[in-house]
Amino acid sequence: MAHYLLIHGSWHGAWCWYKIVPRLAAHGNVSSVNLPGRGRNPAVPAEVGLERMADAAAAHLADDGKTTIVVHSRYGIVASALAERHPERVRRIVYLASFMLPAGDRVAQWSISDRESLIPANLELNSSEYWDWLKPEAHVEALYADCGADDVSLARTLLCREPSRPAGEPLRLSDERYGRVPRAYIRLTEDRAVSPALQDRLIEASPPERVESIAASHSAYFSQPDRLTETIVRIDRD
Repeated sequence: MAHYLLIHGSWHGAWCWYKIVPRLAAHGNVSSVNLPGRGRNPAVPAEVGLERMADAAAAHLADDGKTTIVVHSRYGIVASALAERHPERVRRIVYLASFMLPAGDRVAQWSISDRESLIPANLELNSSEYWDWLKPEAHVEALYADCGADDVSLARTLLCREPSRPAGEPLRLSDERYGRVPRAYIRLTEDRAVSPALQDRLIEASPPERVESIAASHSAYFSQPDRLTETIVRIDRD
C-alpha cells in the first residue's frame, strides 16, 4: 500500500493538511509531521536547525516500503535532506510551490530574490532569538487569497513563529543519493508567497521529472483540496 508523508511550510503545522489527509487516505497510509517548534513538538527556535527538522520528519517514513513525500513551501529543503539521507526509503518527492533547491544553495538567497512575493516586505525577523514571522496584515493576501473565511480563521489561531536557522543553511545533496530519487513539482499559478516566477526558476535550476500546475494561491490544501489530492495521486501512480 502507498504511504504518504505530508510536510508543512513556514509558520504552519501538520494541521494545515486537515483536508488532504482524509482524501489521500483513500489511496494509502498518510502521515503528517509537526516540525520542531509547533503543535505538540515545541522547541526553542534558536535550537532548531535543518538536521533536527529532518530527524523529526524521518520518524514518519514507512518502516516497510517506500514513502512519497509531499512538501509545501520553505520546507522543500527538509524533503530534499530526507532523500539524501534515505534514498532507499523515498519513492518520490512532490514539491508543492516549494523550495526545490540545487546542492549548496540556501532558502534565504532564493526567497530574497523573489520580487513578486509579498513575503520579504512583510517579514519580521528576530536575529537574536532566531525566528521569523509574517505580519498578520499580510496573511490573507500572501497566503490565503482564495481560501474561505473558516480556513483563514483556523490559520490565524494556529500560525506560529518560525525557526529561522534552517533557511540560512546550505543544502547538502549528492547525485548518488538525492539524485536518484524521482521528483515532481506542482506549480501554484496564483501564489503571492512563492511567486510563479520563482517557482519556474527553481524548476529550471533543478529540473524534476514532471511538472503540474494548479490555479490556486499559496494554500491550495485549503482552497482546492480535491484538485490537489487528485494531482498528487496521479503523479504518484503514473
